[in-house]
Amino acid sequence: MFRWIVCLLLVSGLALAHAEYKSSVPAAGATVRTPPKTVRLTFTEAVEVRLSTFKVYPLEAPSEAWESPTRLRRLAADLVKQALPAKNDAARRVDAGLATTARTSQTVILNLKPNLRPGPYVVMWRSLGVDGHPATGYFVFVYKP
Repeated sequence: MFRWIVCLLLVSGLALAHAEYKSSVPAAGATVRTPPKTVRLTFTEAVEVRLSTFKVYPLEAPSEAWESPTRLRRLAADLVKQALPAKNDAARRVDAGLATTARTSQTVILNLKPNLRPGPYVVMWRSLGVDGHPATGYFVFVYKP
């Protein structure tokens, strides 16, 4: 009986595992002094890169808000709702597309356009895990030379 319970717990734990955001470079909430050339997202499991959406947008925020990660996240939430489903938005984005060429990957790299202006940026995604489960998320980093 004990073995049966242990097996059931292990299997149910595996079934609940999804590809969730684990870390990034720049880090969520970070202030960087030099403009990054890429954004690297790491997930807990592989995602279907081509069936997922990854974007980086500048965030309109007063300079006094740049020091408040909580305020920036609140401001970013509205932008993410509008920008993530948007089509033909390349002119508004600061990412230059995916650098990751693999079909599936636990790490996704986005190239950034050159000459980023100082300010906050929102990295957002709607990913599809290889297990078929979608996940949506975002974070803000600030470029402040």
